[in-house]
This record gives sequence, structure tokens and C-alpha cells, in this order.
Amino acid sequence: MSDADGRVEGRRGFADLLLDLRVQAGFSQEELADRAGLSVRTIRELEAGRVARPRKDSVRLLAEGLGLRDGDAGRFLAAAGHATVRPVIAVAAPAPTGLRWRGTRPIPDGLVGREDELVELEALLRQNRLVTLVGPGGVGKTELALAAADRFSGADTTVVVVDLTTVQRDAAVPSAILDAFGTAPGTSDLDDVLAGRKPGDLVIVEDNAEHVLDGVATVANRMVRSFPGIGVLVTSRIPLGLPDEVVRRVQVLGVPANDTDYAEIAASPAVEMFVRRAARVRPDFQLTSENATTVARLCQRLDGLPLALELAAARAGSLSVETILTALDDRFRLLSGPRRFGAPHQRTLADTIAWSVDALSDPARQLLYRASMLGSPFTLDAVVGVCTGPPIDAADVPMLLAELVDKSLLQPVLEFEALYGARYKMLETIREHAYAGLSSQDSDLTEFRDRTVAWCSTYVEGLDGAWSSPDRDRRYRAANANSATFEVALERAAELGDWDTAARIVLGFRIAWQYQASVAQSGIQWASAAADNVADKETSGRLLAIAGRLSSLTGDVRAARRHYGEARTLMPPESEMGLVARGGWVSSGSLLLDTVSLAEIPALVDDARAHGDAQRSATVQAICGLALARWGRLPEAKELLLAWAAALSNPGVYPDEIAYMALSRVELELGNLEEARRWAELARDSQASDDPDRTKVAGCLAMVEFQAGKYDQARALLDEADADIRGHRGYFDYLVMLYRSRLARQAKDFEQARLSIRDAVSRLLAEGRVVYLLDVLPEAVAVLHALGQHEQADRLCGQLLAWQRTMDPPMLPTAWEVLQESCARATEASGWPEPNPAESVQRLADDVLTALS
Repeated sequence: MSDADGRVEGRRGFADLLLDLRVQAGFSQEELADRAGLSVRTIRELEAGRVARPRKDSVRLLAEGLGLRDGDAGRFLAAAGHATVRPVIAVAAPAPTGLRWRGTRPIPDGLVGREDELVELEALLRQNRLVTLVGPGGVGKTELALAAADRFSGADTTVVVVDLTTVQRDAAVPSAILDAFGTAPGTSDLDDVLAGRKPGDLVIVEDNAEHVLDGVATVANRMVRSFPGIGVLVTSRIPLGLPDEVVRRVQVLGVPANDTDYAEIAASPAVEMFVRRAARVRPDFQLTSENATTVARLCQRLDGLPLALELAAARAGSLSVETILTALDDRFRLLSGPRRFGAPHQRTLADTIAWSVDALSDPARQLLYRASMLGSPFTLDAVVGVCTGPPIDAADVPMLLAELVDKSLLQPVLEFEALYGARYKMLETIREHAYAGLSSQDSDLTEFRDRTVAWCSTYVEGLDGAWSSPDRDRRYRAANANSATFEVALERAAELGDWDTAARIVLGFRIAWQYQASVAQSGIQWASAAADNVADKETSGRLLAIAGRLSSLTGDVRAARRHYGEARTLMPPESEMGLVARGGWVSSGSLLLDTVSLAEIPALVDDARAHGDAQRSATVQAICGLALARWGRLPEAKELLLAWAAALSNPGVYPDEIAYMALSRVELELGNLEEARRWAELARDSQASDDPDRTKVAGCLAMVEFQAGKYDQARALLDEADADIRGHRGYFDYLVMLYRSRLARQAKDFEQARLSIRDAVSRLLAEGRVVYLLDVLPEAVAVLHALGQHEQADRLCGQLLAWQRTMDPPMLPTAWEVLQESCARATEASGWPEPNPAESVQRLADDVLTALS
């Protein structure tokens, strides 16, 4: 026979053998295809004898599907032309120019807010042979991988995209890859296609690998170890676990840190994606100042998860954004419309989450359900304390949490990990699904909510004495890391009407709320609610003192004054919390220009010194010193603040950046620049990187640098502080805006100066920090002059000149100096002094806002 006749004879012989074996086994072509993990088309072509030489891996899959063993399997391979000694065959040539991309192309405009990830991923592909993108379902791994491959590809690089969504068996992965190359069924082995490639010639994108992970891992390992010309990019919810693998977790899109700043909302990648997708179904849709707040809240509720944003935006053609946001209470019903493409388990939001959850082991699934009611983020300690019990053993919790992280159902919170320890967060979409699973087990939901109350009650007992301990910051930060879990416990205690337990939790947790600006408001609400519901008056007073402290930190000085004022009537004035309440009342009163507060300072200082606790005595003296400094009593303020500093030599008395900053400000106003710098640097050095008061330290340091003529250093400090304030990671500080205005005036950027000083005035008015307006209004005069509004500037300047001559407190030296520079043409206003200082300065501030608007 000729060679051609021999090939036809061999082809026909294998085809007949395959047909006979399939019929004997009682399988249809469809059934054999399913058992072997091959396509029906491949079976049909093989049995028709139209395949010149069946692929070896396909023949092995067929042998396995037919149940052939040992010798029968070997004879079956030999019939297909795969004897023990493999014949030499031609190596498959790379795809010709013009066919450099095989498979799914990236969607135009498919990526939003991923530029940094794209740059990193392109670099990783150039430096590593195997890269895996990992993340929860719907986070956008596929589009990111396709875009990165597209950016990486060029005239000499072929990209082959392997869609694994329909592959059902690990053993079928090689066949799926060959199909993606476009080879005819049964004509080549994978080795044939991969051999002979030059480095950088080929990138294989294996998409949606999580359900055939072993198969993908086996093939990927062989490809990167045996074929140096190939790069592999995998998308999966789970890493492959290979030694050569570089794993990058794909994060959700950034959402706005707040829902009021239009510029920040517009800059959010999540908002941009929602607006773009909504415009596809409603061409006139755009972000406006009217809908920005609602869009921001919608994106926050959806965690910035691209699939959720896409499905929500699809509803914008028939529903308003307000309606979509309201309907998110049942997000899986709202976002149930199937996409017409993608993996079957990724076509609805519910399917996407359910697929990952259903693939968990039973202990991991139960842990996910139970952890869903802890709030987010939560700690390992909380999980062990609340969520254990059959089928979860406490010793297995770290391993189970690792499983949930690996499968992208939990995310580790890496920010400030050294300070707060290991924390985990759960996307709200995943949390709702898991909470529904726990809720379906009614007794479990009740049991674990009650266990949360018990665990938090025990936890705060361990915080007793933390205020005076050397490791107080560590202990309070560890507590703060469980803020969300404490919220759950307080909600449950309130639901049960157990306000005594709620009060104990609030009192024990009180300091921990201060470490995070974004959760302090919750502390105010719970302290106030518990104070209203407990029977014991002294306990109520202690709770109100906590509400006062947190109100002051978050900027509501009037509420702080009210809480402190009521608290001081409910507790013995010489008790520890009585001193706290009185000190807070004095401090808030000084901010509100209330002279009654100042009258209490001598008695308060005497009672604090007689109290016996060095830490409490020092703290009260520092509070009173700061109040006196605000009122312009600089020598008296310095004396009390230095007494606080001297107390640091006592065991149990620890540095406080607020007192350091007060000393810095006093020294600066007295003209002692180097001393001011020393105290400001001590404030900075005594502070942790996560402290929300770091914004005030930055403002203090910036003031010193500005007065020293170091304007670039001052500007850098202000930029960092401003970013923290806008991101809700720090407390507002008017000095940041005041000195931003001064720097802008120097640079002739008068519009920036106008915006900065307007923000400072409006914020101080809203918060009630009236005394600081005396620092800010002279700068407003200078800004108005710079803007050419000389008539308004001179009128305000005349009023302030009259204030300085007749009213108490006076402007501090730095503010008075600015005013004098701006008032060469102004005439002192008549009608002063006025009877109410607070009303007077607020009236001047209102006039300034009108002029600057």
C-alpha cells in the first residue's frame, strides 16, 4: 500500500474500533462525549474516520470514558497510532501573522479604574511565566486579563484565550486548550502545538479555571516547566498553588469615601463604571450634582463590585437611581436579570455568589454563614469566641479562614495590620447571601447573636485598667478592630431590652471608639441610648460623658457641651468620670466662647490634683491649659501644660499628642519658634500612623514650618492631612484649611485661597468651634483684598479691629499680625463692645461666607 493508503486504513481501523467499543458499552455519542470530557463533534469526526491521527490525550480520555484498562487501553492507543515508540511528526508552526489573537477579545471600554493594575500586570507577564488573577466572582478578572494580554501582545506575540466555563472535567483541559488553538479534532497533541516557541511568542489566557483547578494546574505546570517560550495567565477564584505561580488579587473598584464631595464622587472608579454602563441603556444619563449623592451611596452599597454595578446599571433604563438604591435591600431579586454571556454560574449576581459558597466544605460554609453576622471587618478572636461549635472546631478556625480567603469569599484587611492584628472583611453582597443562609437556620441565628453579646461582655472586662497600662494603645486598637462586632452585640442587647449589659459594653469599649473617626458616631449613639435607658444615675452620667467626648472629636461641640453638662450633674464631681465630664464641659465651653466655663478651671484643677491618680490629674490640667490657650491666657496656659509635661515622669502617665500640640501652639504664639517645633515633633513622634488626630498634628507642624518660612514642607503636610480628612481617616482641623489659604495667597492662587478659607469658616460655624473663627477671620480679610473685594474686606477689618480693642478673648498674635497687614485703609467700627461674643463672631463669619460665595 502507498503511505496514503496506509493512513486511510489506519484511520478507518481506529474509527471502526471506537464505534464497536462505544456500542458494546451501550453509550450514545453524547454520553461518551460527556464521560470523556470531549465534544460530540470530536466523537463524530473520529468515528467517521475523518481525523488523520487522533490526539494522544483525546484517545486516553476516550479509553477512560469507555472503561478500558491496562492492555485494552494500550491496544486502543496503538490502534490510534500511539505505540510505545512515538513516531516522529512535524512540529506545529506558530499561528501566522494576522492570526495573533485567538478567542474572546476584550470589550471596548470594558475596564474602568484599572490603569495601575494593567501596568503592573503587563510588567508581571514580562517577568514571570505563570500569573494568576484571583478574586471573588464578578470582580472583573476576565476583562482585566484580556486587557492585559492585549496590551502585552504585539506583532511577535500570539494570544490564545481558553474559555474554560463549559469544561466539566480536569482531564478535558488539554482538549479545551487545543480547541482554542483552532486545531482540527484529534489532529495534534498539546506538546506539538506548544513546542518550538520563542520566548514571548505565546501567551495563553486560561479563563474561569476554578472548577477545573487540578486540570489547569497540571497543564500550566507542564507548560511553564517544559516550554520556555510560553507565558500563562489564569483567572480563578482560587490560586493554583504552584511553585512558579505569581498571584495577584483583583480588588473591587474604589468607591467614594463620602457622599457629599462631588469632585471625589466623580473621581471614583465605581461611580464612573456605573455611569458609563447606565448611559448604554439610557443615553441621557450622566452624573450631576443632583444625583451624585445617590449614585455614591449606590456604589458604596454594591461594594464597587463590577458585576453588581453592571447589573444595577442595566436597571437604569427603567428605574430611577433612587429606586434602584432603595431596592438594594433585596439586591439578589433586583439584580437577577441574566446576562446573555459568560459562565453559567456568573450570569446573575445570586448565581455568582452561590457557586463559590456551594463549593466550600461544610465547616467552611458554616463559618462563612456565622461570620456574616459579626459585621465587617472582624477578627480571628471574634470568630473563635462566637462562631465555633459543631461542625467548627476552634483549632480549625485559622485553616477555615484561610480557605475562605483563598476562595475569595473573605478579604484580609492589610491596612494597619501591625497595629490591629489580623482582620477580615466580607463584601456586602457576599455577606447578604451568607446571612440569608444563617437566617434559614433560625435557631442558629438567634444562638449566635446571643453569643456575640456574651463574648463582647466578657471582652470588655479584659479592658479594665487598660487606660493606665503601658500597652493601652495595643489593647484599645485590638478592641477597635472588632467595632462592627460590638455594634452587632449592642443591637441585640437593645432588642432584648438588656440595657445594663449594653451600658457595660459601652463603658468598657469607650476609648476604642476614639481610634477611628468613621466609627466614633456609632459610639455617640449607643452611649446616648444606654444613658436614656439605664436606671442608675451615675452610670447614666458616665455614659453621657462618653457621648460628650466622642461628640467633641467628631466636631459637634454643641452636643458635646450638652452631654458633658448633663453628665456633671449625675456624678460626684471629684470622681474620675466626674472630672472627665467637668473637663469636657470646660473645653467645649471655651470653644463656644462661654465665660462660665473658665470660671470653673481653678476648682477643677484643684480637685484633679487632689484626686490621687497622676494620669487623670495630668489630663485635666492639660485640658484646662488648652482651654486657657484658646482664650488667649497664654502664660497661665503654659504653666498648666508644663505641669502636665512634668507629670510624664510618673509611672502610668503617658504622652498625649493633644497636650503636646497645645504647648507647641502656645510657644508659637509667644514667639518661641524652636520650642514650638520641639513640642510639635513630640506630638508627631508620640502618635501612631492610624490615629485620626494625626490630621491635627499635621496642621500643627505645618503652622510651625510656615512661620519658619519652610513653605514646601508646610504644603506637603497639609496635602497629606487634607487627604486623610476627605477620606474619613482623620478628624477635621481648621488649621489645615487656614494655612492652605495662606500658601495659596503666596502662590497667587486666589481662587484656592477663597475655597480654603470659605471651607474653614463654614465648617467651624457648623461644628460650633466659635473661638477658632478669631484665627480664621483675619485671613478672610486678606483673601477678600486679594480678590479685589476691598469694600467688604475693609468693613470686616474695622469690625475685627473693634473686637481686638474691646472684646474677650482677643485674637492670638499670629492672627493679629495677619489682620494688621491687611487693614491699612480700614477704620475701626463703632458700637463695640457687644454683649454676646459668640453671637458677634458668628455674625462676622456669616458676612464673610456671603462675601466669599
